Amino acid sequence: MADQIRAIQIDGEMTFAQAVDDVDACIRQAREEGVRRLLVDLRGMSGFRKPDVVARLGMVRRWAATAQGRVKVAFVSPAELNDGERFDVVLARSLAFEGDVFEQEEDARHWLEQTPSLWTGSPPEF
Repeated sequence: MADQIRAIQIDGEMTFAQAVDDVDACIRQAREEGVRRLLVDLRGMSGFRKPDVVARLGMVRRWAATAQGRVKVAFVSPAELNDGERFDVVLARSLAFEGDVFEQEEDARHWLEQTPSLWTGSPPEF
């Protein structure tokens, strides 16, 4: 199971906080079940505006802590929610959270398959 990609889709109208909670729960479940590659499709979500930098900071820090360096996550997200500067991706890497954002599922799957998945040492302390 660890080498396979688990794909989940989060749909519906919700607040930004609810979306962060839903993704966090998916990452936690994947980690607890030993899943190392997770594709999270967010294209069906609605109900909130593009998150600002402060919101992205909290979101990424939370998901990094939940992943504990054990789950590599590719997000498929509509362009209108993505940060053109890729602040969240840069921040994730600085927190030892291997995550990236894509607009197409095919690109997300390719990234998950191509890059070696995470380190084998102890999880980082947050």
